[in-house]
Amino acid sequence: MTLAYAGDGVPPRGSAADYPASMSPGNLTIGVACVSATTAKQIFNADLNAHGYVVFEVSVFPNSGEQADVSTAGFRLSQGADPSVARAVPPHDVAAAIYPQRSSKPETPGNVSVRSSDTIGYSTSTGSRPGANRSGVYTDTNVGVGVGRDPNAPPPPPPNRSMVALEQRLEDQSLPEGITAHPLAGYVYFPKPGKDRRGVYNLTYAGKEGQGSLKLTPPAH
Repeated sequence: MTLAYAGDGVPPRGSAADYPASMSPGNLTIGVACVSATTAKQIFNADLNAHGYVVFEVSVFPNSGEQADVSTAGFRLSQGADPSVARAVPPHDVAAAIYPQRSSKPETPGNVSVRSSDTIGYSTSTGSRPGANRSGVYTDTNVGVGVGRDPNAPPPPPPNRSMVALEQRLEDQSLPEGITAHPLAGYVYFPKPGKDRRGVYNLTYAGKEGQGSLKLTPPAH
């Protein structure tokens, strides 16, 4: 078994039937449960719901003797009659939304730095006719545009410790990704998909093994 994701996830329940809803795309069965806003706040010590995120507990059960390639990128979420669809997001995106990094200085759009240099000199030129020699002081300005960090810019602010700690908690309990022959479980994070907050969740999965979908009633907060 080879896993590509750093998180250990959470212990899976006995079977997919132990979750409120399940689907069977190809050679695996996926069980899913909504995590209430209150429970998510207790687990991660942060109010994900207030910042526009919902959490699902997801388990993957490969068929006996077979392997499955698990990827959170295959999950999509919509809600009610709203056609908006949200993709699962990595832990860093959630943590960065809750604890946004503040820049110490406004940056030039596109990470482009502009530099200028001035040159002052004295020149002498010889004309084609007698007495046509000329001399004088000249100035020249060169402007250069470079892509990358301005070496004269102040260093970026240190990482927000609260953000780093939250990201670690989210990642540690995320659904592990990669190839597995054994049941796996963990949390999957989504931005709220639309404005229909009372509608039923429609969760879909499309992976190498196949496609599937299920419906879940949002939990009471």
